[in-house]
Amino acid sequence: MKDIIQRMWPRRWFKVCVWVIGAICLIVPPLMTGLLIRLAIRSSGSGRWAAVQEMLAREGESIDIRKIAPDPVPDDRNFFAIPALKDLAISPVGDDDTNDLTRNRLRLVHTFPQHYNSNAGPRPNAMQGVDFGKETHFKPWVDWMREDGPLPPPESGDPAMDVLAALSRNDTIVRELALGLNRPESQWTPAWKTRVLPENLFTVAVPQYMVTQALTPMLWLRCAAAASVGDAAKAQESLLIAVRLNQAYVREPILIGTLVLCGSVSFIDEGVWELCDTHSGTAEDFRKLQEGLSKLDFRAALLCAERGEMAGGAEFMDYFKRTRDPNFFELVETGTDDPAMRTVMRLIPGGWFDANEATLAKWHFDYEIKPLRDAGLMAMLARQDDLQALLTDHRSHPYEHLDELLAQISLPATRGVVHRVVYAQSILNEAVAACALERYRIEHGAYPETLAAANHPGEKSIPADIISGKPIGYRKTAHGQYALWCVGFTGIDHGGKRVLDPKTPESTRFSDPAYAGDWVWDFPPG
Repeated sequence: MKDIIQRMWPRRWFKVCVWVIGAICLIVPPLMTGLLIRLAIRSSGSGRWAAVQEMLAREGESIDIRKIAPDPVPDDRNFFAIPALKDLAISPVGDDDTNDLTRNRLRLVHTFPQHYNSNAGPRPNAMQGVDFGKETHFKPWVDWMREDGPLPPPESGDPAMDVLAALSRNDTIVRELALGLNRPESQWTPAWKTRVLPENLFTVAVPQYMVTQALTPMLWLRCAAAASVGDAAKAQESLLIAVRLNQAYVREPILIGTLVLCGSVSFIDEGVWELCDTHSGTAEDFRKLQEGLSKLDFRAALLCAERGEMAGGAEFMDYFKRTRDPNFFELVETGTDDPAMRTVMRLIPGGWFDANEATLAKWHFDYEIKPLRDAGLMAMLARQDDLQALLTDHRSHPYEHLDELLAQISLPATRGVVHRVVYAQSILNEAVAACALERYRIEHGAYPETLAAANHPGEKSIPADIISGKPIGYRKTAHGQYALWCVGFTGIDHGGKRVLDPKTPESTRFSDPAYAGDWVWDFPPG
């Protein structure tokens, strides 16, 4: 063989053949190996995704946002179908105010801007009654609004009256909104089932949220000021509009909607506290308010949002698999349309995206949707520790879980969200109880000896303490009022005792899982 090679080697064609055969021996095995690996990943990933889809179908769940989203509410029953609010969910075209829809949206948003001007500074803290059992002082609000704001001079001597004078510029809008209070349901229009949506849900615009974020604090302040000066009708109307505005968030299949609801409900709770402290309203007023508050169901809102997040995550994986865009979702910031990076992205097997899609959907279902759907908020909260442990383990061994890397990045951090929701629902439940107690006081001349006695036949019972599962704590106080309380995240009943930050009590974070006291609803001595 050696002699044959030596005799043939001087011939050019022989050398070419040898080099070709050598190149084939060096290149083909790795290419075949790579091809087999890609085929294996594709088969494994698609198989995992098919199995997860079958599991979701058995559980009655879907990754189709059109199926997840609630059905459209008929206009004659929908608060958001009135002219002042209709079609606010349509994304604006550009940033100008040349079209009627954008002008109307800005008209509503400008009812209560965060700052009246650069000199006014941050607006005063509104959460005094619910957080600390203290009455609202309107002088700081007058000072804030007077800084080149709409407050007309001279001062009347009554800060609450001055606040109402300043907010009177919104009376026309409030009257327009009040016309919809006879419509029992709330849903942004167009509905999610019929709305034009982007190719990827993570990029959906929600311009309508700015409206409630402006109107809700304005309506709370109008309610509080009206209650302070004895105008119960204006106070009740203002708060009932705020409640109806925020009921739409229960139908929103995105997590940011639930977070906005948490912030808005804090103003609503504060308004209920003001109405109860001043005894502003009739028994029928408080019945309507109690009914409206009961529709602000955080469990339903969070469940709808988590289903939407699962659907959005699945659509994101599909989009990324199709486009292989390295800049998409800022996963890789190249800053340019880098051909080399795009080539690398195209080499990733499609099954890798399928595997991530399967993992993301399964995590959403196992740790969030199923426990929340089947057992409630506390069950979902308990599973968050398990999810965090799983993610920590995966991040500690990244090379063992490369097929789940994108799922880890895409999974929203929900542990903090659930804590906020549990706290918000707990205080809202106390607001519902407060309305029932106020109705009892009006009907019987005094508050009941037990909270259960404030339940009204034929209506929903006063909700229980979320964390303990027991009735909300209740006692009558010496100054003719009462105290309500729910236990905090420790699960320990302190008998209705706040535990405030010893250095700066006003900075106490009641929704923090480290908060050690009860969540108390009480009033100052009369």
